[in-house]
Order: sequence, then C-alpha cells, then structure tokens
Amino acid sequence: MPQSIFKIIEGITSIPTLPAVIDQLGRLLQNPSTSAEEVGKAITTDQALTSKVLKLVNSAFYGFPGRISTITHAIVILGFSTIKNLVLSASIFDAFRELHGERSGFNLKSFWYHSIACAAASASIARQTGHGDKEECFIAGLIHDLGKLILCQYLPDEFDKALRHSAEHRQLLYQSEKTLFDCTHTHVGAYLAERWNLPPSLRNAVAYHHTPVPSRDHEPIIAIVHCADIFVRALDQGNGGDNSIPPISEVAWKSLGLNANSLGKLLEGIQDEIDKASAFIQLT
Repeated sequence: MPQSIFKIIEGITSIPTLPAVIDQLGRLLQNPSTSAEEVGKAITTDQALTSKVLKLVNSAFYGFPGRISTITHAIVILGFSTIKNLVLSASIFDAFRELHGERSGFNLKSFWYHSIACAAASASIARQTGHGDKEECFIAGLIHDLGKLILCQYLPDEFDKALRHSAEHRQLLYQSEKTLFDCTHTHVGAYLAERWNLPPSLRNAVAYHHTPVPSRDHEPIIAIVHCADIFVRALDQGNGGDNSIPPISEVAWKSLGLNANSLGKLLEGIQDEIDKASAFIQLT
C-alpha cells in the first residue's frame, strides 16, 4: 500500500474490531479435542451474537427453519467450520452497522446486497467445481470489498473522487483508485483483514480478487471470488460502486475448469444460492 494512504489508515484508531469471541473460537478450533459444548459456551458469552446466529441457522439458507434452538445443537448439525463462519459473518455486519457517510453513487444497502450475493456465488462455485471450501469461500466473497467501507468512512473526499472518475471513464472502481491514488480498496481491505487476524487465504482473496495471476493459481479461493464478483455483476445483484462488468481472467477460468457448456448450469446454481442467502440481508 502506498505510504501516504497507509499512514492515514494505520493511524485511524476507530476502525471497527471484531469481538473477542472470534479469537477465542479460533484457538478452540485448533484443538481437535474441543467439544461442541465448549464452542457453544464461547459463542453464548455474546448474547446479541447468539441470537443472530440462531436466526441465521434457522433460515432457509441452511435448511433447518425453526428446528434449532441452541448453539450447541447448531454446532452438532452444521459443524464447527460453518458455525465459525456464521459468527464471523454476523460480527462483520455488526462492525459496520454504525457506518455513516454514504456517498453519491455508493448506496450502502446495494453494497451489502452485492457482498452477500458474491458470498453466495462464491460458495456455489466452490460446490459446483469442487475447488475450495464452500464455507470459507462464502466468507471471502462477503468481505472481498470491505476496503470500500473504510475508504467511504475515513477518506470520503478521495472515495468521492474515485467514484466520479469511475463513472466518467466507465472504469471499475479499483482501476480509478489505482489511477488516482496508486492505492485501491483491495489494499485497504487486505490490511483490515490482517488487522482482524483473518487467515491468509481470506486476506489473499480480498487483495487479489481483481487480479488473479498464474503464480497464485494454487489458491482457488482467489479465482472463485474473482469469478463470483463478475457473475454477480452480470446478474445485476446489488452494486459495489461501479457499473462495469470486466472480462473473466483466463487464469481464473482455466484454474477452476470452467467452460462455456457448463456456464448456464453454473449461473442457475449461483442464482439459487443467492435467493437462499437473502436471509443475510436481515442482519445488515
């Protein structure tokens, strides 16, 4: 990240943090002997978070409407990984709930819908191609554009300038950011993911989802989020701040084994997953 922008971002003390339960869960899940009861106890220390997780677990997205009444039951049914990602999702929404400073051309509701749709699309691609972990890809898709929220809130003048440049030149927002500041929301988002101690795979998906290259093609999560973002744009699901639909990277396309013949089925599966994920809108 360019030093001028980095110093500003690094100096912001009010950037949202994630609750302590996230770190606690990470430590618990590293121990193979950890029980569902122990994980459930950690989550239930935060009652607001508990209620949100139960609401999501009982939504149509997970297929258990009205059947799960405790976190421990949810863990037994869905598994540690899914529950951890549910908690992380709810925490991310809460971290930015008080965000102010909506800009012209950047609608927060549309932004969150785009993010949720990208999360659902990422999970769908992972499932249909057999590449990547479905739950991890969901989170990667959800957070891929978080840097935009930081820029919107803490560097509003620069963000406005990038939005206007993007609209005037019909460019992707990250291309305008790069032109104007030599710094993009991907840099800022990756920095936030590191500050939150998220795994390298998630940080890399945030940092490189616009620019997958051969040296990184061993990380399918990057290619998956790259494709998901473009498919969601093509399906007109929400808006991340610009209206461009870039071509899919040949590297990403080939690394996932995609082809024109399977595209229709792939998009149909993505749309189904997005429809189910609408339950997440209630958390934003």
